[in-house]
Amino acid sequence: MSENSKMSWASEKLVPAIAKFTNLKFVRCMQAGITACMPATIIGSIFMLLMSVPFPADSTFGLAVAWRNFSEANSVWLNLGYQIGLNAAGFYILLGMVAAVCKEEEAPIVNNIVLSVFAFICLQCGFLEGGGLDIGFWGAKGMMAALVIGYVVPEFNIWLMNHGLRIKLPDSVPPFAAEPINALFANLTVGAAVFAVKLALGAFGFTLGSLINGIFAPLFSASDSLAAVLVYCVLVRVLWFFGLHGNNIAGSVVNVVLTANLVENADAILAGGKATHIFNSAFQNWTTTGILAIVIATMIVAKSQQLKAISKISLVPALFNIGEPLTFGLPLVLNFDILVPYLIVFALNGAIPYLACQMGLMNIPYLSIPFTVPAFIKVFLMSMDVRAVLVYLVNMVLCVLIMIPALRRYDRRLLAEEQKGQE
Repeated sequence: MSENSKMSWASEKLVPAIAKFTNLKFVRCMQAGITACMPATIIGSIFMLLMSVPFPADSTFGLAVAWRNFSEANSVWLNLGYQIGLNAAGFYILLGMVAAVCKEEEAPIVNNIVLSVFAFICLQCGFLEGGGLDIGFWGAKGMMAALVIGYVVPEFNIWLMNHGLRIKLPDSVPPFAAEPINALFANLTVGAAVFAVKLALGAFGFTLGSLINGIFAPLFSASDSLAAVLVYCVLVRVLWFFGLHGNNIAGSVVNVVLTANLVENADAILAGGKATHIFNSAFQNWTTTGILAIVIATMIVAKSQQLKAISKISLVPALFNIGEPLTFGLPLVLNFDILVPYLIVFALNGAIPYLACQMGLMNIPYLSIPFTVPAFIKVFLMSMDVRAVLVYLVNMVLCVLIMIPALRRYDRRLLAEEQKGQE
């Protein structure tokens, strides 16, 4: 198949199919819902870092002793910040999901959020022996259920309202007073449906979260493997190759699982154990480090004016893990000259740190760090392990070496075209 045929097939068949998937309302809302929990998980990770001293218990040097004393003296409020931030991620996903649905439907947000929170608590929580509520399913265990409740409840409520199940009030009634009365019958219907589901699940000993997690247990298990990492890394880059936002598209499928893995890792570390899920939402940050490697390789080989200019423009964004200038400027999009090494580099970005974690050469990431933090700092902070920086540097050198031959050939072609244009 010629290059023109490949491009034609991609533009006519592949891109429209992927675009159709990403434009599904549920997928758009799910992306917004998962993104909504990111600020809370970052804040919760900071509290967790302050609470769990990343030094051996017998360390006697100044920083370790001061950190340990601070953690012990302030353990109550540090744990509160961790629990509310990182360990309630499912609750924040619910709020983001409902807000996204209401935005799509141009429906009132407040009433639907209140109704969805009511449904979430009812369907997710059980009673403790002392009479309190067990909110264990508000965190990692409840994320899948949060997506379902956050979508179904407002959609059902909005559908009822649109089909006439509302109380008409005079226009003179203020909107803030009219809205809850207008929706009274619809809300009661939704509430009755929620309790019917609650009773049906309870009869078999389930909550909604435990049922959904049981159904998706194979997905959770399969997601934490080297094969899953490689498929994710290659898929993301194939999508970018065709000009599509690979991180958003692939993330809409896997991010809820990876976020749950991160929260479970954090819980294990806080309990004095070890993180066990290598592929998690923090580990995802490793899969973007190849952008800087490609920029460095381009700077090394560049003799053409195009590559010289693009490498200079792309360097600073790449230091902060932003790849769009390189992706669309080099370009990486539909550039068959460098496709194979490009995919190999990003596959290695996932495989090398995964294998390093698996072999005990560095700690498994368990802290959520903003993706724009420079990579050599971020890989340390995610796992609080200086060995991660060494793994990153080895990975970087290897990726640069892999990219150089293909970029050199591409640069020679561009240089020849530039010289031909000057004649």
